[in-house]
Amino acid sequence: MSEQVEGQEYLSIKDAATAIGWHRATLYGWVKRLDMKTHKFIGNRQTYLAAADIERLKEIKQKPWIAGEKKSEEVL
Repeated sequence: MSEQVEGQEYLSIKDAATAIGWHRATLYGWVKRLDMKTHKFIGNRQTYLAAADIERLKEIKQKPWIAGEKKSEEVL
């Protein structure tokens, strides 16, 4: 199940785990290790992750050595 709020897409933990190919427990472990923010929406008991965080986790699955790297932000 996905939600979209203010132009940002969120996937449920269950759907995120399926998309990455991990069990939910593995996904929760990585979310905690990387201090990623989870989201809950009013009237919905599920926990969600931002689509951008899910893409980062997919990259980490392919290249685990990048897990500690911070994404650089461009300074204007």
